[in-house]
Amino acid sequence: MRIRKITSKEAWKLMGFDEEDYEKAKEVCCETSLYHQAGNSIVVNVMYYLLKEIIISSVL
Repeated sequence: MRIRKITSKEAWKLMGFDEEDYEKAKEVCCETSLYHQAGNSIVVNVMYYLLKEIIISSVL
C-alpha cells in the first residue's frame, strides 16, 4: 500500500480555506511556505464549536 503526501492545496482546504485564498497565496509564496501557513492556521469552525461548548458549560 502506497501512502501519498497531501498537496498544499488539499492542506489549505482541510483547514477551511477556499480555493480563491489558496490561489492568491500561491502567487506570492513557495510550496513550502504554503504548507507552513496551512499548518500554522486553525480551523475556524472547530474553534467556534469548542468555544461555544466552553461558554455553555461555564454558564451551567
